[in-house]
Amino acid sequence: MNRNRDEQSTYILRHLAAVFHTGVFCLRGENLTSYEENAEYNPLTTSESLRQSLTTGADAREEPTIVRDAFHMFYVCVRQEDAYYMMGPFSTRVMSRAERHRFYHFYGVEEQWEKGLHYHTLMEILQITGLFAKLLTGREYTDQQLMDANYHAVSSEEEQREQIYFDIQSENEDIYRHTYQEERRILDAVNAGQVEEAVRLSKEMDVNVGRLGESEVEHWRNLSIVATTLCARAAIEGGVVPATSYRISGFYINKITACRDIPQILIFRNHAVEELARRVREQKEKRHTSSYTEQCKEYVSAHYREKIYLDTIAESLGISSSYLSRLFRRETGVSLQDYINEVRVEKAANLLRYSGETLSGIAEYVNFPSQSYFGRIFKQKMQMTPKQYREKYKPSEFDETRVPKS
Repeated sequence: MNRNRDEQSTYILRHLAAVFHTGVFCLRGENLTSYEENAEYNPLTTSESLRQSLTTGADAREEPTIVRDAFHMFYVCVRQEDAYYMMGPFSTRVMSRAERHRFYHFYGVEEQWEKGLHYHTLMEILQITGLFAKLLTGREYTDQQLMDANYHAVSSEEEQREQIYFDIQSENEDIYRHTYQEERRILDAVNAGQVEEAVRLSKEMDVNVGRLGESEVEHWRNLSIVATTLCARAAIEGGVVPATSYRISGFYINKITACRDIPQILIFRNHAVEELARRVREQKEKRHTSSYTEQCKEYVSAHYREKIYLDTIAESLGISSSYLSRLFRRETGVSLQDYINEVRVEKAANLLRYSGETLSGIAEYVNFPSQSYFGRIFKQKMQMTPKQYREKYKPSEFDETRVPKS
């Protein structure tokens, strides 16, 4: 039984090496096993210090370890019980023949074993890492979890200074362009209000993207701005008010433009796609409710900073308060007061993420009677305190602003 399992594992690892055009190794004690042909060319074979760097990282965290060397090559390590499984190198740029020779020479690889390296995008490397870990350990890791755990590897000072150049004249590179059908799938997902699908398709397209800039940072910034702009138009087609769609896309485009960190650019892009698709979904859900319920929601949206009374809304609609109360609960599944609290919590959450106002100031701004009541209701809705929410979701590069007074 164990023999069959070992044979199956060997089969999978050899195919991973072939499919991703890189090395796959298993280090158990002093024994290094390779699952690729001609492993003599691989730095993981020749460099003990490189292997040590990977195993040290794997021992320090639960998530897979990603290491980048001085030549901008990436290596991955996943620990499984007493063994360390490694993949690499992954190249994120096309190297000239001289650069490739210096790379191999540094690791003591003989010139006869020098070979071209397959190009991978950063997002593709993250997805390969997630697949590698899933196959070996059964655990799943999101792109964001891998970026957070390996921040210094995937976001270096060189990238932030935009010194990683891309040779568009290289005859060895295949330039991939998105087809119209692929782009249309994302826009259709936004247009339909399919939040998770829109974000998933955005990430999926990252691995086959054509170049939109001379440096890595410039490329991902331009790509994310284009994606946000197109999704904003799809959201308008899906029923979102143009002013709202442009306000959302404008906010994230400004954040993307100012950002010099690739993982954070992708985070802002994904947030923009998610927010625009969510607004479309909300608009579509509104169409399934009566005019009275929609007018009630609009009243709450316009007056959430004030005291809101059921009698006042009912009188403005020309119906009884008891009828409005029953109708609203039947069509939304919640009482009017619960809905008011949901709106106030949503507004408060935005301020927690995108402002530097105090908790008491936010509670007062959205018209909760006290900070303690605000904290209790917020935790009921979000399953965490306002402070915990701010610490978890506040963008690190956000320029703090105060709550506008009116």
